[in-house]
Amino acid sequence: MLQSARQALSFAPPVVAGSVEFVGPPGVPGVRELQEGVALRAIGPGDEDWLHAIFSATRDTERQLLASPHEAWQAFVAQQSAWQQAQYQAQCQNPAFDLVLLHGQVAGRLYVDRRRDEIRVVDIALLPAFRGQGIGRRLLEALVAESDASGQPLALQVARHNPILAYYQRLGMQVQDDLGAHLCLRRPCSTATVPSADAFLDGVGSDFRLVHPEAGYLATLRLERVQSWQAGALQGCAVYFSGPDIQRRAPDTYGLEHRQLGRFSMHLRPVQQGGDGACRYEALITRLHSPTDQGN
Repeated sequence: MLQSARQALSFAPPVVAGSVEFVGPPGVPGVRELQEGVALRAIGPGDEDWLHAIFSATRDTERQLLASPHEAWQAFVAQQSAWQQAQYQAQCQNPAFDLVLLHGQVAGRLYVDRRRDEIRVVDIALLPAFRGQGIGRRLLEALVAESDASGQPLALQVARHNPILAYYQRLGMQVQDDLGAHLCLRRPCSTATVPSADAFLDGVGSDFRLVHPEAGYLATLRLERVQSWQAGALQGCAVYFSGPDIQRRAPDTYGLEHRQLGRFSMHLRPVQQGGDGACRYEALITRLHSPTDQGN
């Protein structure tokens, strides 16, 4: 994936697949926290054993049917895994190949291709010990939030008879192309508008999840203050948040998620950094029409 397929990899499995902790404290560079203990770390040198274990787990049903000798099967899977990674590397336009972590433990892999016109899910695979715990749901929710925040649709392929198809459809994914054994699904990004000044006022003191189109979940911000203004037919407000320093100094467009206000995009900039490590964020919103506006 991140490197050319190697001809001589040592695919000795981890001590116990799915139970070896990722070495490093929470928040180390390169680890992107999503939600509920799920995080992503870019695949790099030294992760070959994990990639082999994860790929092998996706072929376990085939292994049981063929009943191949252990050595022959391991050689076959190593070859297929290297071939698949080389194919993904060649086909993806702007790939991000990550290990999925759950509370610091390697749980699987997530491959995403962020193209110019869409966010394409290339592959999600989990080790058996981590299936059925909602990890895939959390990964997809993060990608849906990224799609809405960036204004790019979310796309993937799924086997026609895969039971997860129903879940994808509940997420709003629609069949774009029928390939026979597989279906191409696409979810249009949300066009949710920024809430009104009154809606923000009602949310003062509550928390908002901050999501970046590329980095995913970054932090939880607290809405501290809303200052409204009006000039003729125009209305607007300045919205002030506080939260941890996300180490981004330039203004940028982020996705915000709120329990009552939903998901929407907003241009934020840091305006002050406190001595306690907290940061202040400001958003200026204009051309907001109040519910009593008569069209003036």
